[in-house]
Amino acid sequence: MAGVVALSTALAEALNVVVSIFSPPHPRPWYAFGRYMGDFHCNPEIDPYFFKPEQFDWVKILEDNWTIVRDELYEYLERHNHTLQPYFNPDLVSAPACWRVIGLKFWGVDNHKNQAEFPKTMALFKNVPGLISVSFSQLQAKSVINPHNGDTNAHMRCHLGIKIPAQLPTAGFTVGGESRSWHEGKILMFCDAQRHSAFNQSDESRFICLFDVIRPEYQLQTTLVSSTVLAALLMQKVMQLIPFIRYRHWIRKPIYHCMTAVAYIPIATGLGSSLVYWFLA
Repeated sequence: MAGVVALSTALAEALNVVVSIFSPPHPRPWYAFGRYMGDFHCNPEIDPYFFKPEQFDWVKILEDNWTIVRDELYEYLERHNHTLQPYFNPDLVSAPACWRVIGLKFWGVDNHKNQAEFPKTMALFKNVPGLISVSFSQLQAKSVINPHNGDTNAHMRCHLGIKIPAQLPTAGFTVGGESRSWHEGKILMFCDAQRHSAFNQSDESRFICLFDVIRPEYQLQTTLVSSTVLAALLMQKVMQLIPFIRYRHWIRKPIYHCMTAVAYIPIATGLGSSLVYWFLA
């Protein structure tokens, strides 16, 4: 009975997502795919390259306890051949499978199987309001993540340094024209919509914990933002599998809008969450 109620609630909220397609929210986020898409025009007062971690109380909690996250990652790597899974979009990297990840939470969708491997990490991240994504990212030696724009400006993307084999100019992260080094146990925060890239020219893999936090001005739109972006990522996967629709907007657009509504269900209820991760694998 509880499952029926949850599903009914999710369907009602999904309808609200559909309604919002024709009644844009305010402030209106920018998206890289689908609604409101287009070139991202930087207003540094609104969307700075980097945010200031000291402005958020939860940053200190994570940094003071970062070894918990590190230790769970190292234990996981010991159990899984010291590597993660290739990122689903090969177009973003300099060499096949050089960027590897494991997702614990992805645009509001929980991966319960993976979260069970990192119970202390997930407990620690409960201190972060507006949390929508948590994952670990491995950038192998002599590798580059190519310049690209992220999915939206409605969140802050955060990197917690776990294993950082080198500093600039050997390894680092660039947003706009500004490059910074990662540091173990420290959080780097940036606007994902800005054009950015990462590089690791050292002889070892770089590991970070990557997580996303909805910006305060968009927190009332958390579910809408998450379902919109998740639908875009699912649509990208569909276009990889069915290239025919890539340049046929009249087919792509209605599929995308339907996905935006459907994506709400795993975000709100967890139903179908394993299917989302399977499809994006």
